[in-house]
Amino acid sequence: MRGYLPVTAEEISVFLKTGSMECGPLYAPTIKFLTANNDLDEEQGEFLLSMLAADEAMEMRSDFAGPAFILALEITDSQISEHGENFVNLIENGRWEDVQCAFLVSPDGEELTWLATQEISAALPQWLKG
Repeated sequence: MRGYLPVTAEEISVFLKTGSMECGPLYAPTIKFLTANNDLDEEQGEFLLSMLAADEAMEMRSDFAGPAFILALEITDSQISEHGENFVNLIENGRWEDVQCAFLVSPDGEELTWLATQEISAALPQWLKG
């Protein structure tokens, strides 16, 4: 299952350095979400969840003109402690090895730019500058 984690550039930096991070709720296609949105295909559902994460990422910024980010993590059922309506909580810290990609949220919060995990460390210094 893919979970979408809203994060700041500073959180990405620490996560990348340590390989581990306490994760708040990850937006994910839970049973409740899939049931409530049974008219959406998988791609549409993933998009909706990523946009919910984008909204939260926009609110998390310390500088409201600065960038907002989402990390997409691939998680297994054995890592999940709780299923909510459209989120999951993890039993333990998230692992950097589970990060599949990052998304840069556009300034208006309407678009996401996909970044491969290999691109994150190269882009991070610029993101930290704001």
